[in-house]
Amino acid sequence: MKTTRIWQFKVICIAVFMASVMGCELTKDTAKKTDNNIYNPYQVKIDPLNIVRSTSTSKYVKDQERVSYKIPAKNIYVDKKVQKKDYDPDRGDTPRVSKISPVLQEWISRKGTDDSAKIIITFKEHLRIPRLPELGPNENREKGKTRRAEAIEKLKRSREKSQAKYLKALEEYGSFKKTESFWLVNSVVGTVRLGDVKRLAKSQDVVYLQPVEGGEKPPADANSNNDAQDGRARIVSDPYFNLGLANPWIGLLDTGVRDTHDIFNSPDHIAWMRDCVNGGNNCNNTSAPNYDPTDFSWNHGTSSAGLLTGNNRLSNAFRGVTEVRTDSWQIYTAGGLNSAAAVRGIQAGIAAFDKVLVGEIQAIESEAGTIATAADNAYDAGIIFVSANGNYGPNASTVASPGIAHKVLGVGGFMTDGGAQYNNQGRGPATDSRYKPDIQAPTWSETASNTSDTALRVFSGTSGATPYAAASAMLARNWLRQFGTYDNGQTYAFMILYGQNEWPYDNTVGAGPLKMATNGHAWWGKASVGHHTNIDIPIQVGSGKRDLDAALWWPESASQSHNDIDVHLIDPSGVERAKGYSGISVFERTGVNGTLQTGTWTIRIRGYSVPTGAQTVYWATHIRN
Repeated sequence: MKTTRIWQFKVICIAVFMASVMGCELTKDTAKKTDNNIYNPYQVKIDPLNIVRSTSTSKYVKDQERVSYKIPAKNIYVDKKVQKKDYDPDRGDTPRVSKISPVLQEWISRKGTDDSAKIIITFKEHLRIPRLPELGPNENREKGKTRRAEAIEKLKRSREKSQAKYLKALEEYGSFKKTESFWLVNSVVGTVRLGDVKRLAKSQDVVYLQPVEGGEKPPADANSNNDAQDGRARIVSDPYFNLGLANPWIGLLDTGVRDTHDIFNSPDHIAWMRDCVNGGNNCNNTSAPNYDPTDFSWNHGTSSAGLLTGNNRLSNAFRGVTEVRTDSWQIYTAGGLNSAAAVRGIQAGIAAFDKVLVGEIQAIESEAGTIATAADNAYDAGIIFVSANGNYGPNASTVASPGIAHKVLGVGGFMTDGGAQYNNQGRGPATDSRYKPDIQAPTWSETASNTSDTALRVFSGTSGATPYAAASAMLARNWLRQFGTYDNGQTYAFMILYGQNEWPYDNTVGAGPLKMATNGHAWWGKASVGHHTNIDIPIQVGSGKRDLDAALWWPESASQSHNDIDVHLIDPSGVERAKGYSGISVFERTGVNGTLQTGTWTIRIRGYSVPTGAQTVYWATHIRN
């Protein structure tokens, strides 16, 4: 196996070298063949490996400042001198997580064995979620007949066949009556006797069991006033807003929206309004009993949408971070979260071509739960997923789902006024020791309320922070798309770069408070990193520049072995000046502060321990003028 991996690595190096000699950039097809971490049967355009893209982040971006170049083949090599880290990277055994969710366990202990419960069963995964086709130039999402819709139908058929086999095998463990199934995750909804739950969990095919409605509330509470413009100033998003990056759609998984509010009208900032609790599999069965996509009970989704995309009709002080139109996917009942509706909403958002999904959710489930799994699979389909860490803190291991998931940016909060830590923020580590939150954003800022069409209120908790982070991700995604960057993972790397906390990290701030990069120069790209492989990326730093920051992010699945990948910053004289050196994270962030030495700096990505053989890693770096 080791010989095979080395030979594969040599082949990749030869391909990069030949592309360099011939003076041609790696093509879309080459990227599809070499990036094994993206399953791309529909040949969706993705980013090539080992290409550096670079541009100014000043106010005005000139065409001649847009540069791309290849990483020289000699800069990708197996490092035979990799040394043991200066700390013990052995985390010990990962704690065994119960297959039965905490809420369902509590029901079993409190209620009678003959009581019936509506639950979700998640089975072992047998499909690989593909990168789904983009909306074509002659396609219209309103009509629904798209290549993406056809791909989803194919997934549905595969799920139906396999789930029928799993359900048949489950009969020997207990009685379960299926009422609904999903295509994004290998999960089914149905009813069960509580006395049968523990027996069902004994099946080797079952990964997780949880209630459809566990009573989880939206992740928010309340305090004193601050304006949305103060939050925007904290994250430095207005320079990106001013570029007019307003397409296509954001999807909001929340309590619904009061779309008649002045902050959404003239122009209309709310696109689709859907009820995923009562509206069936597509969330849009308007004739169904109790169908109502508005923010009728919680006064929550209206505030989220106001920060995401509110206009300036009530003054610039209350304008949202973007002007991107928002799809509202209501997933709450009057009693709390409906987990089946959350998965329906995620599926519907993917089908509707939403580029960023905003999880205003604090589900009590592990990273094996159906919502976390759906969020991870949404990333594989091409989605950027941003979710609240929840408000179950301040103790450790209180991060909620889907913020706990591997391919989700979990968001913590700090006060818009003064920047103090929001104390009740949920915190990591995740059960496999990953840091959570990934980033932080401002909360406790004033925005729209559902009590009238002009009402305002203070929106708090990690719910108040998540729209800032999600909107920043949308702006970053649209900014990167201008330069021919397509992978959603590249946006994740930039979001980590926007954090202000360098290694070592913790489970209070993660990569730190969000602050979008401006007034400087950025470089970015992706690489396939093997075990003990170094990738040395050269960047030219001119005179008078300062504050070099660098970040990595890579997608891991919940079931794979963890890859330990580091970043090192090396100055023109060959001296290492900084490093991101965590052994347990899926991101790294580091920086060199102050005036920088002129010349060629090296961003070194090091595969310290890559038991999976190869890992796609997204990187980003920035300096200030």
